[in-house]
Order: sequence, then C-alpha cells, then structure tokens
Amino acid sequence: MPCVNVDMNAEDYVKRRREHFDSLRSWEPIMHIPRVEELFDVRDPLFPLCEFLYAKCRNLYQELPQRKNGHDTFLHPINVVLNLKKGGVTDIITLLCGLMHDYIEEQVDLFKIENKLNEDDVPSKHILDEHELKLVSAFEQELIGFFEREEDECNCVEQIIETLKLLTRLKRDYYYKSISYIFNCPDPVIRERAIQVKLADRIHNILSIECFDERGRLYQCFKNMFIINSSKQFLIDTYGENVFNWRYGEHAKSTERLFTRCCKATYEAYLMICKITSKTEIFQVKTVLQLAFKKYKLEHAGIWAVTDFEDDSHPMRLFQGVIRKWDARLHHEWDEWTRRVIDEKEFCKHFFSEYEFTDAQTQAIIDYKDAYAMKEVIAFLLYEHEYVLTSFLSRQLDKKGRLKVANGNS
Repeated sequence: MPCVNVDMNAEDYVKRRREHFDSLRSWEPIMHIPRVEELFDVRDPLFPLCEFLYAKCRNLYQELPQRKNGHDTFLHPINVVLNLKKGGVTDIITLLCGLMHDYIEEQVDLFKIENKLNEDDVPSKHILDEHELKLVSAFEQELIGFFEREEDECNCVEQIIETLKLLTRLKRDYYYKSISYIFNCPDPVIRERAIQVKLADRIHNILSIECFDERGRLYQCFKNMFIINSSKQFLIDTYGENVFNWRYGEHAKSTERLFTRCCKATYEAYLMICKITSKTEIFQVKTVLQLAFKKYKLEHAGIWAVTDFEDDSHPMRLFQGVIRKWDARLHHEWDEWTRRVIDEKEFCKHFFSEYEFTDAQTQAIIDYKDAYAMKEVIAFLLYEHEYVLTSFLSRQLDKKGRLKVANGNS
C-alpha cells in the first residue's frame, strides 16, 4: 500500500499521481488537420486574423512536398500551436507566431528550388536573404491591409513581424548565430515569445525523426541541445532557480514547461538511438563505454564545458570533442567532420581490436557513446537546477557566431 500524506485524501492523491504521470509522458503529435476553430478561441477579438493566417498558411503548405516521414507538412505548424497550448501558452499572438513560424523560410526555400540556388554559395546566400527581406515586407503589408479592411486598429502586426524575424534564419548566418538572435533580443516580451515557439517547434521536430538513420537522429538531437542549454540559462537569468518550482508564476511556468518537455523529448530520442545501436551486437563494450563516461564526468568534470581531444589511451577520450564534432557537421565543415570521425573509428578499432568488430559495429559504438553522453547532459539540464553547459551558450559565441576556441583547440 503506497504511503499517502495524511493531509491528502485519496481523491487528491489520485489526482496528484495523474498529474505526475502526465508530466512525464510524451506529448504525442496529432496526425489530422484540425479546423481553425479547434486551434483558436472563436471568442477572441483576433479570431478573424486567426482565420486569415490559417488559410494563408494552409495554402502555402499545399505547395510543399511531404515531410521526410511522409506526413502532411501542414501538420508541423499545427503541432507547434498545440505544443504551445499544452505548455500553458494562451497568448493569441504567440500561438499565431507558432502557426506562421516557418511561413517566410518555406517560401525562401521554394524560391531557392525554383531558381536552382545553392545556399552554400555566397552569392546565392545574398540573393536568398534579399528575397527573404522582400517576403517579410510584403507579409507585413498584408497584415496592415487586413486590419484596414476590418476597420480595426491593432498593435499586434509589429509583434508578429518582429517575432517571425527572429524565428526566420538568414541563409548567410550560422545556425548558432540565428538562434542567438532570439536569446539576445532586447525586447523581453518578443524574446520570450520566440523562445516558446522555438521550443514548441523542436519538440515536434524531435518526435518526427523516425525516418532518419542514427546519425541523422543524432544531428537533430544536437540542434536541440544548443536551444535547450540557452533556454536553461534564459530561465535562470530571468526568473531565478525557483522557476523550476511548480508553484512559481504562471507565465514563467509556460516557458519552463516547454523547456522541460523539449528536454524529455530529446532525452527519449537519444535513448532510442542507444537502443537501436545496441542491436548491432556491441553489448561487450557497453559497460566499458558507460563507465568511461562516468569517469569523464565525475573525475574530470567533463560535462561542464565544451572540450576537445586529448592524447589519452583511456576510452574516456571518446567523450572529448563530441560537441565540436557535431558542430563541424552542423556547419558543413566536412573536412573537420571527417577528421574527427576517422580519429574516433581508429581509436575504437585499436582499443576493441580483440572483438574484431565490423565497420558497422564500430560505427554503432560511436553512435551509442555519442547518444549516451548527450542524453546524460540533457538529464543534467533537466534536473540539476544550476547546471548549464558553458561555452555552449548563445551569449558566448565568437564574432562570427561560432563556438569559441578552447585551450588552443578548434
């Protein structure tokens, strides 16, 4: 018989237990397109705007190919809105920004395909960025025109446009730099709104990666880590560590709840990678890898900052430089990525030589140790209230928007 608090009756106990269960389980995405009145409150004075933007968004997404998992692309912005609502967000402007968060960027990508532009090419980047600015301006004029037709005055146009600017990545910007614009925005309302939308966005993205191979899943999870880490610092800076107490203010709770859910979804994705890679007959080395990580974490404080390779014969070495490896992948620095991948493979082949692992098994070992280590970092971000991964924050980037060089290593 479970021990029940004497001040809590049986009904309250069951309710509390249900709340705990609901807080731990995943937010499952929906697979059908709801009507606009199912997403937004028809009694809200801005509901006509909701209808207008819903129609515009749906029309655009009908031109786009299906998502990689075969689902209707319009399901993504729909699920972002629903994630915001599950997180306790009620602000209609934030919900609309969730609906439209990819609206400009999707049009830029269509333009890129139609004109056969390569975003890795500098001249093409400038063309795409100029086109993006034109799209933003045109969309702003549409919103202004909408309120003129409605004979209504509303100050929400600027709020929507400024939030969408933060959420839309210029092709010339590195990934980190585009995210840092959100966390360094001087307007506190727009900043937090954009953070909420970005977290809701990444929750759905990370729950939709079943079509990727292990490396593709690791890559998507890695993109989440930077956002989660910076969101953690934002919450501490803005609300203090009490923000992680459920009895804190409702407004803070929405952002904290989205942060928590993004952590749990990302942890779950990493755990799935560990499970998949374990099927490749590498059970002989899992204990070695796990203990090597514990040594790295506990004896060397390895998860408190971005580190790099050291000349060490211990398998702990495999956990040094993980973030910098995926950083190279994120920014298409293929030579650096390849150098680090080869280094890891060679180490594993020599260290575990007596097992005569195949190339596929060696790759599984590397994928397993990456997923295992990074899920532990996510757990620290989730439950160690003071913890953030230093050198991996939006405010600590170099002038180019990249991770800073550490200890003379790149």
